[in-house]
Amino acid sequence: METSPQIKRAIEEYCLTMASGTSLGWPVRKLLNEFKRYYASYMLIRNYYTWSNGRGEIPTLSRLKLVSGLSPRQTVSLVNVLRTAALVDAEVVQGNRRQLILRPSRFLLEEVGRSCVAFLKARDLVVGTKYAPRIQESPDLLGQLICNSGDRVLESGTVIAPFPTIQAMAEFDCGYLILVAVMANHYLQQSGGALIPTSYDSLAWRFQVSRSHVGNVINYLQSNGMLYADRLPSLALVDEFENWCDAEMRHYAIIAAKILL
Repeated sequence: METSPQIKRAIEEYCLTMASGTSLGWPVRKLLNEFKRYYASYMLIRNYYTWSNGRGEIPTLSRLKLVSGLSPRQTVSLVNVLRTAALVDAEVVQGNRRQLILRPSRFLLEEVGRSCVAFLKARDLVVGTKYAPRIQESPDLLGQLICNSGDRVLESGTVIAPFPTIQAMAEFDCGYLILVAVMANHYLQQSGGALIPTSYDSLAWRFQVSRSHVGNVINYLQSNGMLYADRLPSLALVDEFENWCDAEMRHYAIIAAKILL
């Protein structure tokens, strides 16, 4: 992929947004930044907004089990954790106390939608649209964005599937965030910005994971020839990452354009 300076700048901004640390005491980023848990949370949001729009069944636990991508036991466990963390509310269905509506909190919407909005911002920067601010200021619009994206994923598959290294990173706890920090430095070196510390200790502190876990993520990239010893990405990784970002930017821009009409 031939990448223009403007697109590189937009991807740099995306990376910096995603690589920002968190002051949260509870490790929400670690919980949600693992592909299977993220996907299930994404579909929980999709189920709720499909129902609230009047075009889907009541968003119960049983309904989520059908699309979560997790086993029934794993789905129950994740929902229990999300409820304990006040990321999901469970409301009794009127007339049937045995059924509970799973309602995502605003915080869950914002955390799951963080990458979606960041990709929209990047796309805005490239083409001059102003979708991201309108989506970001409205939890319901963000919910609709995730809902419509979830529909497309169920119909056509995930956007991430054609990008094996990105997919592999997303399957580690915070692996994608570690990758994004590495990629941020690639673009910062070109633009002259201050680099993100990428020692094992620094990344472990930033993303609330163990030092050994960071080592496993970095070792995976290096053993597959995607990362050099100086923490700079290979040309193959840069190309895959930029194509991934382009696909995600286009994906969310198409959906945003429709819901903001």
